Amino acid sequence: MSNQEGSSGKIPWHRRIGNRVVLTAILAAVIPLALLGGTIAIKVRHDLVRQTIASQKTLTATLLHGIDSLFLNYRKQIESIARLPAMQSMQPVQQQPVIHEFLEQQRIFFGCSVYDTEGAARLVFIRNQKDESHNGAGSRIDFAARSGFSEGFRQVIATRQPVFVTDENSDYQQKMLFVMVPIPDFVDSDKVVGVISCSISISGPGLHEIVSGFPIEKTDILLLLDRDGSMISSQGNLPEGLRGLDLTNKKLYLPESVLIDIAETTFFGTLAPVPEFSGYLLVARPQKLVLAFLNQLLLDLLLMLVVAFVIAVAAGYFMSRTLAEGVAALVEAIRGVASGVVSQRVAVHGDDELAEATQAFNEMLNTLEKHRMMDDIWNREWESAKEKAGNKPQAEK
Repeated sequence: MSNQEGSSGKIPWHRRIGNRVVLTAILAAVIPLALLGGTIAIKVRHDLVRQTIASQKTLTATLLHGIDSLFLNYRKQIESIARLPAMQSMQPVQQQPVIHEFLEQQRIFFGCSVYDTEGAARLVFIRNQKDESHNGAGSRIDFAARSGFSEGFRQVIATRQPVFVTDENSDYQQKMLFVMVPIPDFVDSDKVVGVISCSISISGPGLHEIVSGFPIEKTDILLLLDRDGSMISSQGNLPEGLRGLDLTNKKLYLPESVLIDIAETTFFGTLAPVPEFSGYLLVARPQKLVLAFLNQLLLDLLLMLVVAFVIAVAAGYFMSRTLAEGVAALVEAIRGVASGVVSQRVAVHGDDELAEATQAFNEMLNTLEKHRMMDDIWNREWESAKEKAGNKPQAEK
């Protein structure tokens, strides 16, 4: 089959030397550039993501520090009145003026309640829109219905340390944060005689001022979420109508990097827990903006690959054309020799291996031609001798 193909000149394209030269040139130009470009792209992507994560974690840590400071201030304010003798007396008549004055000065608090160590309410102040009332005294904490609140209460009694508790089954029509502080005994400060619990709206101005006033990039978004994913406060160019995120079964103890889809846009962000009210803080940036530099780099690499491909094809074509023409001329001469023609010669171009082979072929033809000439001479001499030998007997007769 190969002999027939070779004699007829029908060589498959992938076996042709010229095409192989072109293909080799393409592979030699494109593959190293593609490998180098791929390696650079992977490293650039890693660096971009790492820088974004580091920036977001720094921003998150700063915000969490601000939130911690805010809640620490709330706690210290309540601790300051919990140590007053009037509060330590556990007498509602003496406690009432203290709490009334406290609520007048600290309008951030919606109300305060005082409980004894058994959970019985000794004094309850709930701020309405215009005034305060002190009702509910004598009631007890519903430990079954208000599990979070009751757990926080027991923790304060057991540890003698303040706690923050979110309670959705409270008397308020919104999600509240309760700051629960132990009331120490006037004589023995290690003994707890009661608990004062003051309520703050999670969506109140304190947290909102921290979130909305924090400087972020124009392309970023900042979300403060409660434990259900509902939005408490936000900053940035958010999709219209966004109420929160689906954080079902999300348990976080440390900040972690996440990919979140918001209104058909994928965001790359850092989600951090806010332990004071079991909420979350999200700092995010659209993924396409995080990888914008990488996308431009990939576009440039693609352009370079196209240019390299074109140059390789052109260079391979010109190299293969010279090689193919030399080989074709040599093949044609060889076929001529096969048909008995030894007088033709192949022009030698250059000083490469093909030129050397052509020169050797021409020398072979020279040798063949000399041998043929010698054979012709010997044949003529032989025929002449035979003819003379045949004519001599006839002359003798």
